[in-house]
Amino acid sequence: MKKLDQNQAPIYEALVKLRKKRIVPFDVPGHKRGRGNPELVELLGEKCVGIDVNSMKPLDNLGHPISIIRDAEELAADAFGASHAFLMIGGNNFIGADYDSVNLQGWR
Repeated sequence: MKKLDQNQAPIYEALVKLRKKRIVPFDVPGHKRGRGNPELVELLGEKCVGIDVNSMKPLDNLGHPISIIRDAEELAADAFGASHAFLMIGGNNFIGADYDSVNLQGWR
């Protein structure tokens, strides 16, 4: 398997392109890329809230990735020497049921 170009950042690059389009979303998040909450812009900065967006077509779909998320997962798998890698959201909510566990054997 050939090595992928680890200098690529497909999700970040797509977010930067989207930010330049100056689209105002009608769904979440409620700050509308900063326009609805100037205090948040002051706290986090215009660039940060400008790329805080919900899932939309140009940004792929986490449940069924076919473009930039798939590319990012392939890059992650390549970087870790794994056959597959999956991106997720939700942090510790991913393991939600009692007695669920994650096997981190070999993790250092």
